[in-house]
Amino acid sequence: MITAAISAFNVAYPICASASFIALGYKLRDLRRDPHNTALRSLCVARLCTALAYVWITPWLYVRIDALSGTSNLSTLLSNGFIVLSSLATQLMMLGWFNDPDEARRKAPWVWAFFCAALVLMTVLFLVDPLPGEHPVDFEVHFAHAGFASAYMLVYLTVYGINLVNTARLTWPPSRALSRPWLRRSLRLTALGSVFVTGYLVGKSLGLGGRWAGTDRLDVAAVLCAPMIANVGSLVLVTGSTFPGWGQRIVANARQYRALRRLYPMWFALYQAVPGIALFPRRSSRPPVFVGDLEIRLYRLVIEIRDGQRALRPYVDANELESVTLSAQAVGLDGEELRAAVEASAITLGIQAHVQGAESADPVQEVNDGPSAKSLAGEIVWLERVARAFVGPSVRQIDRP
Repeated sequence: MITAAISAFNVAYPICASASFIALGYKLRDLRRDPHNTALRSLCVARLCTALAYVWITPWLYVRIDALSGTSNLSTLLSNGFIVLSSLATQLMMLGWFNDPDEARRKAPWVWAFFCAALVLMTVLFLVDPLPGEHPVDFEVHFAHAGFASAYMLVYLTVYGINLVNTARLTWPPSRALSRPWLRRSLRLTALGSVFVTGYLVGKSLGLGGRWAGTDRLDVAAVLCAPMIANVGSLVLVTGSTFPGWGQRIVANARQYRALRRLYPMWFALYQAVPGIALFPRRSSRPPVFVGDLEIRLYRLVIEIRDGQRALRPYVDANELESVTLSAQAVGLDGEELRAAVEASAITLGIQAHVQGAESADPVQEVNDGPSAKSLAGEIVWLERVARAFVGPSVRQIDRP
């Protein structure tokens, strides 16, 4: 079991460390924009300390630190110490989130005192009695009967447990009252991650309790189960701490990409009729799969669709379009569905007349920009509706004159 755990955690711990370092880099960008935000600064410190905790406890580095320092199992103290520092930073972050600045400043010294006292006590208990051998994955159960080591573990697990319980207690209830969905999800992930990581405390406690009771049957809970639970919970916490930023960005990019794919067939038809509208010419009738400058391309698509409509306006006969409108009403279209179908039909009629080179003697005077087009976002929503009508049955079923 020990060999399997060492092999597994030589992979799992660096992954968790990397995730925390990535989250740290992500939040440092926000900190540069808001350097005086104490809660954000504490969050960055928490992510850094968590990352370093996983670095020190990685088995292959663990034994090398022992060899360099001449102190057996020093990485256990380093890793647990950084978890305590991460807990300190997390609680300071909670103060900044859920208290006014004056109250946060008043409570902060007590938080500092509690966690620093715990860290000093852990260091004394660890160093007062040498712990021979290298035990990167089974430290707790191997030294369960060493008095000072047992006290050390009890202090560590208690402090870490207080941090987790308090974090879950503070983050879940406010999430139900928030109107901002991404922040609500972030707080809930933070609460769920904290609750999940308490499984780490349970596993370590079971291993210790089993050894105190004279059995090693519960070692697997401390050696394998507890660290794996902590790894998963840590990834949830990392996700929760960065979720509002990248989550919104992913969803926004997905929406933009979906809009681009929906608008592309209508744009391509206009582009074939009026090639001069395109800043980025395309040969394929299929929308691009990979778009590096998605926001700019979508913005250009909207502009070029409108340019194409204006270019085709002289070819769209007003009387013919009026007949199309009456036909659309006759098949049951009304409201925005009717307006979108008529606008799509105007594009089709304009393209057909342009191909034939036949300008109208009575062209339409303006392009219908839809009831929602008061902003770029509204313009995109409206043009998506027109694009669906352009390729859908609502236009094909209209009897044109």
